[in-house]
Amino acid sequence: MRILKDSFIYLAGELFAKSLPFLMLPYLTRKLGPEGFGELSYYLTWLALFGIFIGLSQEGAVTRYFYFYGEKALNTVVTAGYLYNVVISAILLLGCWFFQAEIMAYIVLATMFQSFVNVQLALRQCQKQPFKYITIQIILSLTNVVFTVAALELFSEDLVAYRILAIVVANALTFFIASVVLGNLFSTENKLTVNRLKLSVLYLFSFGVPLILHQSSFFIKGQLDRLFIYEHYSKAELGIFSAGVQVAAVLPIVLMALNKAIVPYYYQNLKEKKLSIQTIKKYTLLCMPLCIIPALIGFVLPESFYVWFLGEKYVESKYYVVMYLLGYGANLPYLMLVNYLFFHAKNKLIASVTFISSIFYVVLMIVLGQYSIEYIPYALILSNLLMVVMLWKYVIKKK
Repeated sequence: MRILKDSFIYLAGELFAKSLPFLMLPYLTRKLGPEGFGELSYYLTWLALFGIFIGLSQEGAVTRYFYFYGEKALNTVVTAGYLYNVVISAILLLGCWFFQAEIMAYIVLATMFQSFVNVQLALRQCQKQPFKYITIQIILSLTNVVFTVAALELFSEDLVAYRILAIVVANALTFFIASVVLGNLFSTENKLTVNRLKLSVLYLFSFGVPLILHQSSFFIKGQLDRLFIYEHYSKAELGIFSAGVQVAAVLPIVLMALNKAIVPYYYQNLKEKKLSIQTIKKYTLLCMPLCIIPALIGFVLPESFYVWFLGEKYVESKYYVVMYLLGYGANLPYLMLVNYLFFHAKNKLIASVTFISSIFYVVLMIVLGQYSIEYIPYALILSNLLMVVMLWKYVIKKK
């Protein structure tokens, strides 16, 4: 009952928080037009790339530390992560200043504060505080929408830059509220020392560095297509493509919301040996036929629905919605398997699997993308299926 209750709270809160930016999608597609929306998608791809190195999977490191070592010295781990974040962000900002890349500087700042917020969310998840978790999410979404609409209505030029700057302000304000107004979760009984900070940094690196390959692989499959399309097709075509992908992105949001609610109990049951590998296999198989249901729903919806939601210039987006719903559907069995491997710290194995599937994706994307932009979604579908198959082959060997 506790799992069901928390799952409902996480899912309802996450969906509400994510629904606000999603409902802003029609506003952005119309306000920016296909070309402007394509340019925005291009820059947000860089935000995802910077997030790999600035964030360094700190939220995952914090979660694992809590379940393996408890609350003792966790504040030191969090502080070490923040210091690393500031240092690497400062270096990137110097690079932006040298190359006079103003929008890229906004991207770095947005990524830095986004990483701070992610750690705050991870702390609430560890403590099984779903109400505080979703409060932070809702604040982030509300400020994002408010600042974006205000910026785009007040200014008539450089709208893409102002949209990104709105993200910076929203992330920074949310972090301030989460860390100061809502208060820290853990006491500071363990005073910070240079030695403890060094140990914490080593822990973060030992956890996060192997996952750079893992995160990069997901970046390749989730974002690299925008960079490829930006170079080989028009901004308008990229805008239509990106609009369809963002509509389909509702599915991974739902899946990740469920996963965030389940992971604490998933880990706890594994630790107490209440969850067997046979049960994990059974649920993974049950997930397989469920993968295609969202894509079928997207296919049944008429084109008029997409025109009504996105605008008249985005009628072709339906195709990308359906195809990416099919590709994202594979995340369901993937999460069932990968959580087991994360618990057992099989980070190198996970990184290897995702790297192989991402290389497969890149090859397919380049080959298929030379013929038509419409073939690019097949690269995601096939590479995600390959990833599930590889994880499954490893897990079935376990007793």
